[in-house]
Amino acid sequence: MRKLWLWIAAAAVVCAQEKPAAPAGAGLAIAREVLHQKQEDGPAIAAGYEYFSGELLYLSFRVTGFRVVKDSVDLRWQIVAVDPEGLLLAPPSNGAVKEELSVNDKDWLPKVQFTLPLPAQLAPGEYKLKIQLADENAKASVNKELAFRVGGRPLPRPEKFSVLNLAFFKDDAERQPMAEPAYKVGEVLLAKFQLAGFQLGEKNRFEVSYGLAVLGASGKVLYSQENAAGDDGAPFYPRRMLNGALTLNLTPGVQAAKYTLVVKARDKVGQTEAEARADFEVVP
Repeated sequence: MRKLWLWIAAAAVVCAQEKPAAPAGAGLAIAREVLHQKQEDGPAIAAGYEYFSGELLYLSFRVTGFRVVKDSVDLRWQIVAVDPEGLLLAPPSNGAVKEELSVNDKDWLPKVQFTLPLPAQLAPGEYKLKIQLADENAKASVNKELAFRVGGRPLPRPEKFSVLNLAFFKDDAERQPMAEPAYKVGEVLLAKFQLAGFQLGEKNRFEVSYGLAVLGASGKVLYSQENAAGDDGAPFYPRRMLNGALTLNLTPGVQAAKYTLVVKARDKVGQTEAEARADFEVVP
């Protein structure tokens, strides 16, 4: 009888030290995952919701089926976000849940919250969050994927370095280009365009520069500025397009006539050049 009581007492100690967090047969799981709208713990995004570039993505989920050992929980998680081509949007995010539990925590489920600033330039399509979860106490792990959509206009993907959509604007506040570009003497000409098809170097490094030339009706160069502006960087997520803008003061003495603006751009990583032309008029 003494040996029987000793065996029962030893079994009770083991049970006190190692308690499952779910009924028998329920394994480690990622549950109740929610993409929240606009803020942590906000309402769930609506069906068909499309994120936009630069928006903050808020995710939360619960963990079930974890094991409690000596009244402690030890969970590790990693989340990665990928685009439709499988490229990472940001470095992997890692975290842990380590908690000491009491008798009042029998219904407690760990909660993980995650915020992802989306890159400033994303093509529309279906993206994924890949969640990896490990229970150190149970030596178990589980993975789960969660899809989300990004909307907006498709990004240009020309086969070579190009100057795209060169157009004139009345001022910087205008969203639509001028249908018939005409400026008066004394005004400021504003031209906007995009650069695409440039090559990326190590760690997504890019470097471009651009300048301008103004041609008269005969094609003669009346004014030029070879290096008017440029852009460079090495973002974690690759850039596919750059926005460019040029201004030109139409000072007194500029004759009323028709002119051609030439934008010349250089991809310093790919060692290639591109240009685009557009006509405008100076009126009295």
